[in-house]
This record gives sequence, C-alpha cells and structure tokens, in this order.
Amino acid sequence: MIVCLSASYKKTKLPLLELLVFKNEDATMNSLCSEGITEECVLIQTCNRVEIYGVLKDSAEADAFGRILKFWSTSTGVSLDILTGNVDCLKGKEALENLFNVASGLDSMVIGEDQILGQVRTAYVKAKKLGHVGLVLDKAFMCAINVSRKIRKETRVNHCAVSISSAAVDLAAKELGNLKSKTVLVVGAGEAGSIAAQTVQRRGVKSIIIANRTPKAGLQLAKKVSGRAIKFEKIYDVIPKIDVAIVAIAVDKPIIRASGLRWILGKHHAHRMIIVDISQPRAVENKVGSIHGVALRNIDNLKEVIEESIRNRQAEAEKAKKIVFEELRRFERQQSQFTIQPLIDEIFRGLEIIRRNELKRALSKMAERDERRVEILDRFSRELMERVLQTPINQLKQAASISDDSMLSAARKLFNVKQAKDVV
Repeated sequence: MIVCLSASYKKTKLPLLELLVFKNEDATMNSLCSEGITEECVLIQTCNRVEIYGVLKDSAEADAFGRILKFWSTSTGVSLDILTGNVDCLKGKEALENLFNVASGLDSMVIGEDQILGQVRTAYVKAKKLGHVGLVLDKAFMCAINVSRKIRKETRVNHCAVSISSAAVDLAAKELGNLKSKTVLVVGAGEAGSIAAQTVQRRGVKSIIIANRTPKAGLQLAKKVSGRAIKFEKIYDVIPKIDVAIVAIAVDKPIIRASGLRWILGKHHAHRMIIVDISQPRAVENKVGSIHGVALRNIDNLKEVIEESIRNRQAEAEKAKKIVFEELRRFERQQSQFTIQPLIDEIFRGLEIIRRNELKRALSKMAERDERRVEILDRFSRELMERVLQTPINQLKQAASISDDSMLSAARKLFNVKQAKDVV
C-alpha cells in the first residue's frame, strides 16, 4: 500500500508550512524506514509543500497515518492536533493521483510550472541513493515523471507558465510600473534564483547583482545573465543601490534583518524598494516590512499574479488532467499484474515442489522405468495442478485489479506465502 501525507499551500498558511519542514531530509527518511514506520520512503519539500510518500505493509495500514503524524510532530515540534488539521492523508489510488498531479505541475500554486518536476526528480534520486526506494516507489515515481513529460509534450499547460520565481518578478514589475531602469539583487544561485535572474534579464533591467554563499555558483550565474557577483557578506552594502531584491535561498533563520537594514538605509535610502522573499523557510525578517520605503512581499502575496496565469491556462490544464486520468488507469492495470505476480509465482513454486515429490514417490512405488510413461505421468500431474489452480488464480487476478486486499491476504494464508508488497 502506497500512502502520501501532504501539507501544502492549499490549506496551510506559509508561517505554519515553514514550521512543518524537516530540517534534515536524510535523517528523516532514515528514521521512517529504520523505525519500521514505512518500508519505502520519499520526502518532497518545496517552497509551498511538504509531502511524505511511503509504502506500508497490510498489517501496518490501520495505524500508519497516526504513526507518521506522531513522528512528524516529534520531529518538528508542531502539535499533533495542528498537524491533523493541516495534513491530507491519502492512500492507494489517491496517493498516486496526487503524485502524478504534483510532478506534472497540476497541483502547484502556478499550474504547469516546470520547476516542480526537477524537485520531484531530485527528491526521488536522493531517497534512492539512501536505499529507501524499492520496487513500489521506483515504479510510481518513474511513471509520474514520464506522465509529466508527456503532458508537457502534448499540451500547452506550461506555455508561458510562470514559476514562483518569475511570479516574484511579475509582482515587482507590477508594483514599480516596469523594471527597465531598475537594479535587481538576486540572493541565491540555485534553481529558483537562476530562474529569477534569467527572468529579470529578459525584462531588460538596468543591472543585475548576484549574491550567493558559494562564490563559484554566484559567478557562473552572474556571467550567464550579464550581471555581477558579490560576496554573500556584502549584501547590506549593495542594498541602498537596488530597486528590487529577490531572495531565494535555503537558510535556517533570516539573513536580512530589520536592524541591519534600517541602519544602512538610514544613511542612504531615498527611493522605494521591493523585497520579494520566496525562500522556504523565509530568509527576510518579517519586521523588514515595517521600514519606511521598503515593501516586503512573500509567497502569500504572489497569489494574485499566479491566479491570472491559472485562468489563462485552465483549458490546457483540463487536457492535462485527462492524460493523468488515463495514465493512472494504465498504471493501475500494470500494477495489478505487478502486485499479484509474486504471489502467483510463490503458489506455483510451492505446489511444484509438492508435485515433483509426489510424482517421485509414485514412480518409486510403481518401479516404473519406461521413459515415455514417466513423461506422460509428469505431464499429467503438471496439467492437473494447473487446471486445479486455474480458477483460484483467475480470481486472484480479479481481486488484484480491484485492490481486494482481503482476498489476497486470505490467499497468502491458505498457500502459506509470505507478504508481498502492494502498490494500490
């Protein structure tokens, strides 16, 4: 059984979503698997979602969500009651559909955004390297990635689509009128920062400044967008010279604080400045927004910009959803065979051992030496076994196709077969 526990922008405000982030992704997945909470595990964390995908044994299904929520609460310090009210608990088909929609950008704040596919792939690869992706999640994530690629090829859902980064640029342009004569500071040279820098370059800004903790990456991005790179610790020095700052960096606590900003702007500031913080957790102290002449915006403020983009691509999104539906049905059909085949193989393997032993005993009692007769008896016993099993096997395949776990469990007990992992 595959499950998904999801906290996202759809029902959780940004301040709480920040608290739900696991600080150490590797340790989180290691603990979920080593403590027996899940058999397999992939953790996806982006600026607007935290999701745990796991695989459970049948016996663990009853209290699985409760165990994972308790683990989440203990790991983040957020009360169990608050978690329960903000986390969607999905299983089987619902969990798979959610994964397909997330990877395809259909569940993003910005419908059709391309950035999420890379984030899903990165999360999957990380979990696989740690040894927490088995046959079930491997097939599920590979299928989700392929569905996403198909949607981008067959629809225009991501045509002119904005990411969170480019939506931040749109918001700044909307509030300032345009960006052509503006100087923009981009903090962070990762994927989000790169998208922001390339977007402002296309807008024809006056100049671009890149600040990044790793100088080499900062220099590379600056060269790519015809900007200049500065040392990370020099951010405050350039702030009085900029019109827009887009902050997209992973930090544990704010790096731009009101006290430092107020001190530097008190001597130089003479124009309106916009800071858009799209970091998760936030990298700009909330008090910065109270400084005269400084407008602080975050992901919550991007909704209006994003909603306009959503309206423009709604028809394409409907086409994409149909693809997800069809691919999900195809995946389920494939997985019903994948689910049941190990059980069928074990049943035949066990009965084949019995058949051979009984045939050997019968031939010994008969003292039969004629090879042709031995061959006839061997074929007869094999065909008899297959005929007897034909109806039960067909019933098991039918049970797998409708996810009838009770019949599959009963078959395992009847034929003394060990637990096989189920996908849906």
